[in-house]
Amino acid sequence: MSKFVKVKTELRDFSLIKRALDDLKLTYGENQTYTHLWSGFRGEVPLVVKQQRVTFGFRRNDDDVYEAIGDDMQLAQIRTTLQHIQQRYAYHKVLAEVEQAGFTLVEERTGKDS
Repeated sequence: MSKFVKVKTELRDFSLIKRALDDLKLTYGENQTYTHLWSGFRGEVPLVVKQQRVTFGFRRNDDDVYEAIGDDMQLAQIRTTLQHIQQRYAYHKVLAEVEQAGFTLVEERTGKDS
């Protein structure tokens, strides 16, 4: 039997989360109802992400941080997807901070990891 799980993140900026999802070409809906059938959890969350056969949501917790919520049977895939989201989120966060400090990006190169 599956269980309802919460995955802690350090994602705080809603617009940067959406930018990361867009970069990764993930399908998502805003202000959607997320339902976990086995636990009976049903609630409206800011984002519901759908990737292949995996669906999970993001909701803001008491610490003003977005946490991922989903099914423990899909936890491995959720964590993998979250790693990619967090990487793109960090990229956009750095660019925003650099711009706020008065710098501009002159050149960007992407290489293959060794």
